[in-house]
Amino acid sequence: MKKLVLALTTVSCLLPLTAHSFDTSVRGFIALDALNYEKVQGEKAGAVMGIGVLDLKIFAEQDDMAAAIKLDLDGKLEKTNGIFEEAYATYKGIPNMRISLGKGVVRFQNLHWGAVENSYQDGGTVIGTENGYRKISRKAFLAASYGGRAQGFINQFTVWGDSTEMSQESDGKITYVTTSGPNNTKQITGYKMEEVKAFNTSKQIGFGNKLELFATDAWKFTFGQLYYKNRLGGGKANYAFDLGANFESSAMEMWVEAMYGLSSKLPYDAFTTKEKTEYFLQVGMEYYLDQKWSLVENVEGLYVKDLQHTYPATFTLDGTNYSSTSQQIEKSGATYKVFVYKLESAVKYKLTKSAQITVGGLYEKKISQRNGVKDLEFIRDVRNANKEAYKLASSVSFWF
Repeated sequence: MKKLVLALTTVSCLLPLTAHSFDTSVRGFIALDALNYEKVQGEKAGAVMGIGVLDLKIFAEQDDMAAAIKLDLDGKLEKTNGIFEEAYATYKGIPNMRISLGKGVVRFQNLHWGAVENSYQDGGTVIGTENGYRKISRKAFLAASYGGRAQGFINQFTVWGDSTEMSQESDGKITYVTTSGPNNTKQITGYKMEEVKAFNTSKQIGFGNKLELFATDAWKFTFGQLYYKNRLGGGKANYAFDLGANFESSAMEMWVEAMYGLSSKLPYDAFTTKEKTEYFLQVGMEYYLDQKWSLVENVEGLYVKDLQHTYPATFTLDGTNYSSTSQQIEKSGATYKVFVYKLESAVKYKLTKSAQITVGGLYEKKISQRNGVKDLEFIRDVRNANKEAYKLASSVSFWF
């Protein structure tokens, strides 16, 4: 043991006397649902208590390198690496430029919080939505950003791919998940998927870009674009455009976001669509009554037009007889049009600089039709097709 200590001491004395800085920090956000009351038309009302959001982010920096890991502690932890919402490294050795590599969020949206819920683009709903362009997270990516507030802008460009890819046989054919059907047929219920740590550009490719313009100290404008294509099975290109604006002063904060997106999936993908067009709009403001109290108002609307794939009753593929499931036949070739909106209002009280209490409510309504037929009580794959809902919420939030 003495020899080991002596050797380490000798080596340390021989090393060049250079200084290296190393800093670490832990940041987190917790939102506790103190007492929420939710009611969806046609369902029993109920109180909801517990953890709303629980995120923990760990940062480490040394010289020109930095790393970040975000743990999504309230997410689906049973999935492979599901606890890691973000895990990436960043190089900052070039002035006004950052290069990041790893897993995380593809930035192109504004993603502003509402009054008592996340925005529709971040899954904030009681009644359920059918939009495809939600927060693009848990993706493998390579990103480069340039700029800063001193330059008046920041632009981030990202190359990305999904964390799952379709499994292929040795001859390149896609493998399906099947079950037994009637009359000695098989039924396809999905594609066999594989969890991947790094994506293959010969199978899929995505691009994202977000430009932030700091017009003044108070005004910020954002312009985002997204592109993605699954290159297996003849997948079509998906793309979206996002515009946002934020105004912030000592008296109030205002936010606006609008998005247009077009998406398509293969016939047996989860939440499949042949062609889905969606429009999103959010407008909100927070007015500061004083240093403790503020009022928050938020309005959102989402319109989705969804054309479904056509499924034949029976067909033959590679010498095997198949039949479509009853659910596939029911929605075959159908066109869904869904409009959902919500109105939110809340009062915030700041307990400390990093903690606050929020009390408020929301009203939400969904208007749906299938092939032009309105007021249907049930539409396949449309949750709460023509219903309304409301929520009374009280929560305690804490940043650290």
